[in-house]
Amino acid sequence: MKTNTLLFILVVTFFVGNFYSCAQEHQSPTNWMSFEAAVAAAKINPKPILIDIYTQWCGPCKIMTKNTFGNEKIATYLNQYFYCVKFDAECFDTVKIETYTKDTIRENGKIVQLKNKPITVSFTNFAAVGTPKSPHQFAYSILDGKLQYPSFVFLSPSINRLEIKAGYHPPEAFEPIIKYYGSGDYQTKSFDEFTKTFKSEF
Repeated sequence: MKTNTLLFILVVTFFVGNFYSCAQEHQSPTNWMSFEAAVAAAKINPKPILIDIYTQWCGPCKIMTKNTFGNEKIATYLNQYFYCVKFDAECFDTVKIETYTKDTIRENGKIVQLKNKPITVSFTNFAAVGTPKSPHQFAYSILDGKLQYPSFVFLSPSINRLEIKAGYHPPEAFEPIIKYYGSGDYQTKSFDEFTKTFKSEF
């Protein structure tokens, strides 16, 4: 598992993934999309990406989906300023991530060039299909082994991981978090500084 965590840190800056059915559709005013679609869209129209990591049995996850992501004010903001992805942390599909590694070119024993070499990294669930509460390798990796549900991973438009937030957040508590990242203020000030002048719509 430690190797997987390090591997994710290595590739998170550049990855383009396929979530297959790990990204399930939910009826919600929030526009959910696959991770592949989110990354592709961010390349054309840069926006941060929000990944909601949940499980089917998680009560707070369901409440978050209904109360927070189902809130019109939250959904309207997310739809405008983010690409939103849902990922089932216990699914059994393979997640393939296309990334690059540095291939060294040497002359007379000295490195003269570092060349990007494309590689594909696969994450899966090692348990037998149907095994209850078995974490997916990708969820374990992106959450640094801290499997709390729900968890929310914020990625920059260039697919750098910005922060992980865990636990249920009602709309009024989630609002300043998403607006901190959605506004881009995270690039110039701390969250504490941001909240000093933040004005809630609730």
